Amino acid sequence: MPDSHAHGPLKGIRVLDFTSFIAGSYGAMLLGDLGADVLKIESPGGDNARHWGPFIEGESRLFQAWNRNKRGIAVDLKTDHGQQVVYDLARDADVAMENFRPGVASRLGIDYDTLSRHNPAIVYASSSAFGGSGPYAQRPGYDPVLQSMAGAAHLQQQMNGVAAICPVAVSDYMAAVLLVCSINAALLHRERTGEGQYIETSLLQAIMSAQAQSYLVPLDAEITGPPGIFPYRMFAAADGPIFIAAGTDKFWRLFCEAIGRDDLARDPRYATNPQRVAQAKELSAEIDPIVASRPARALEAALVEVGVPCAAVRSADEFFDDPQVEAMAMSQTVQHSTIGSLRMAGVPWRFSRSPASIRRPAPALGEHTEEVLDELGYDTKRIAALRTSGAVRGPENDSSRGS
Repeated sequence: MPDSHAHGPLKGIRVLDFTSFIAGSYGAMLLGDLGADVLKIESPGGDNARHWGPFIEGESRLFQAWNRNKRGIAVDLKTDHGQQVVYDLARDADVAMENFRPGVASRLGIDYDTLSRHNPAIVYASSSAFGGSGPYAQRPGYDPVLQSMAGAAHLQQQMNGVAAICPVAVSDYMAAVLLVCSINAALLHRERTGEGQYIETSLLQAIMSAQAQSYLVPLDAEITGPPGIFPYRMFAAADGPIFIAAGTDKFWRLFCEAIGRDDLARDPRYATNPQRVAQAKELSAEIDPIVASRPARALEAALVEVGVPCAAVRSADEFFDDPQVEAMAMSQTVQHSTIGSLRMAGVPWRFSRSPASIRRPAPALGEHTEEVLDELGYDTKRIAALRTSGAVRGPENDSSRGS
């Protein structure tokens, strides 16, 4: 039933989630974490992410990570009956979300103009690769495309010598956060005025927002001083890499003392960050051999003890067992009908009066179709007719799972 155990600040808000992949799905999931009743509306073939491995008992690990706290309904939007189901849902919905390429939502009959005719107060959020206008509007794009063209991969080259894509989908996750921020702001606006509205963001806007410093250009002055921070990079320790961030004058002094090089901290040639950046090659020749002689974890412990930001490189599996992860309640377990016990990252906020929570795992394709249609007042005969016609489907004939 619709999130009867929800206690988050968005309890009572209903979201129609037409999204797929990360930016849309993860954004809708965050709304679910906050207590919203999120209905994931998929085609009868399912979200394409269901087919992306690796798989756990036939279920996509990626899909599970982006779709908890949702109820699943499978509807064929290319049929009149399927569209009518969505219009009936839209009348009582608060939010609709989609991340199709511009124009697709209109062809499916679920664009803002259409849904707002059924519910003028609806908040409609759209996310795409390049936005709904401009020369790239119809250009397909994923996060690595945006990282490559918007400067993120080049920043990797500046720091590490080689252009590279961050495996974390930076623009996707940033776009998801932008969606959640904008939706909540629009809900507040509606609370004050009664007005729904259309919201748009994109991977392009997300990747630029995630590296705002790269897009600050003085028009009436010149940039001075060498770029960068030193030391602020990955170092090779005796048994693996460690990132050391001793860019401030205070951290530089503490770092030098911790590695037994007080003389570097006292040297006036290296007193400020611009000086250290300018002499980075010379300083690296002094520091690198010292770091290379020590085990990464032991060096991390020594630097943390004196207050220097740093971390030896760990895998996600190693970090998942870190005591700080446990202390922040970021390791949670849910029960999945196919997989069984499923451990996942927890909700990323704390609320003192309306706590967010994980209440259900990602739904099977069409798992809650009949439940949702029943809530709409559809009788058994009408639901059976919809299933027979192929306008909707339930979970029992789900052939979408990976193998």
